[in-house]
Amino acid sequence: MTPEEIKSAITGWCSEGTSLQLVEDRSEPGADFVLGLRSGGHGAAGTVPVDVRLDQGADRLTVTSTSTATGSAEEVRSLLDSRPAAVHGDTSADGVVVTGHVYTDGFSKQALVHTIAEVAKTRGLLDSLATAGTSTGVTGADAAAAQPAREEPSSRPEPASSFGTPVSTLPAPSFGTPSPSAGGYSPLSGQPAQQPHPAATAFAPTHTVPPQGMQAWAAPDPNGAVVATLGGGLPIQITEVRGAWAHVLCSNGWTGWVDGRIIGVAR
Repeated sequence: MTPEEIKSAITGWCSEGTSLQLVEDRSEPGADFVLGLRSGGHGAAGTVPVDVRLDQGADRLTVTSTSTATGSAEEVRSLLDSRPAAVHGDTSADGVVVTGHVYTDGFSKQALVHTIAEVAKTRGLLDSLATAGTSTGVTGADAAAAQPAREEPSSRPEPASSFGTPVSTLPAPSFGTPSPSAGGYSPLSGQPAQQPHPAATAFAPTHTVPPQGMQAWAAPDPNGAVVATLGGGLPIQITEVRGAWAHVLCSNGWTGWVDGRIIGVAR
């Protein structure tokens, strides 16, 4: 899709009764467009402001929202570490800038709405640090939803094309909700159950799962079912790369496809 087509699609979705509201359409140097949106259902005010920007020549849209969180650095970092790997935060003079990306290759309404929702939720949780009585500003069901499955920590993943600069020939994976029943896998464990017919490849770990954990698919298709959630720090071996996708092998012979841009070299 061209930048004009992507912009037109976004503005159209904002008028279709979705949780998105178009607030402004502005021009900035080096950008094809910058749209100011509001995402409903998050934060104390009911909506959270987000910017969607497409830089000239870029292969992804950048979704940002800035929180003026007043929690300690430890509280902010703990909360950010508990969020999905597709969302990250950076401290600036104005506060904490929460960022997510949507790739133009395979661009879809589902991918955009999901990324905006994750950025808006993270911004809302950061805002709550000012009044929250816990170290993360997350309580009850929100804490359970925000905390991914973990195993013994090891090292952090990063990819063949770093999470910031993918070499994508396939649509980028969209992080959905893992299916606990898929393939007999329990999301509370770090490594999926051994497959009936383990891969013949000798296991030699080359990377590790990020501390936040990551989802795995049965095939390199973002529309396919999520079959497992790999625990943070789990050693894995990359056996094949297809654009943004990486085929990984676990020590017990389990294999699956993951987002290759967010895994890092094993120590």
